[in-house]
Amino acid sequence: MEELIRLLIEPLVTDIKTVKIEKVNLDGNVHFTVSVPKADIAKVIGKEGKMVKAIKNLTKIRAIKENVYCSLEIVEA
Repeated sequence: MEELIRLLIEPLVTDIKTVKIEKVNLDGNVHFTVSVPKADIAKVIGKEGKMVKAIKNLTKIRAIKENVYCSLEIVEA
């Protein structure tokens, strides 16, 4: 799951090394916190939040296949 999130976010940021993904696993619930540089946060969120909604939908589809609940949070670094 973490690889999928990294694959989706890396093309949107200028410096890949500054992206940090933290994973918290609680009883089948997986929460990801993605730290993105301030300069690239607008690209990741997209117009009206469409890009981040698409990323969240793709991760939820993957989570359903893995029988877990997944949530994703984008944070400024």
